[in-house]
Amino acid sequence: SHRLEEFRKLREQYLAEGQREAIFSVVTNQPCADHDRASGEGVMPQEYSLIKLRALETPQAWQQGAGVNLGARDVFLVAATLRPETMYGQTNCFVLPDGEYGLFEMLSGEIFVCSERA
Repeated sequence: SHRLEEFRKLREQYLAEGQREAIFSVVTNQPCADHDRASGEGVMPQEYSLIKLRALETPQAWQQGAGVNLGARDVFLVAATLRPETMYGQTNCFVLPDGEYGLFEMLSGEIFVCSERA
């Protein structure tokens, strides 16, 4: 399937032999080893995968409050996960009713609906 092929490409791109992730120190402006940190030993980088769920319809409130012209643009609800392998067959998305979400324009022109922090 197309999704499986995409995950294979990502795996080949990011899990190649001879490479490893490193923690970047904003204090020294360079990568640092685990034992070089004053705090946070044992903490490793976490890689989130974004799951894009296309919005088939956009509510009128989104059109008015977007700050960008949605027109016929692709709008996606975006969820982040640490375990993309669990997302096969994803058919729905639950949102926090009291959450604060915004519409963010990506460089590709797509509109992502997510929290500002995300």
